[in-house]
Amino acid sequence: MLDKALARKLAPIVKDKRQWEALKEYLNNLKTLELQVLVAATSELDLFRSQGKLSFLARLETLPEQVDEALNRKDYE
Repeated sequence: MLDKALARKLAPIVKDKRQWEALKEYLNNLKTLELQVLVAATSELDLFRSQGKLSFLARLETLPEQVDEALNRKDYE
C-alpha cells in the first residue's frame, strides 16, 4: 500500500497526462521486450525472472490508481 507522503511525490508524474503517457509507452516497450524473453526462456529460472518482471511492470501501470487511492484514503486515528 502506498503511503500519502510518497503518493504526493508521485502525483505530478501520474497527473500530468503527457508525462504519464510517455512513461506508459516506455513500460509497454519494456513489457514487449520481456515477453520476447519469456517466450525464449530456456530454464525455469529465466521463466520465473521474466514473470516477475512482467508482474512488476503491470503493477507500475496501475500507479495512477494507487496514487489516487492513497491520496483519497481516510486516515483513522
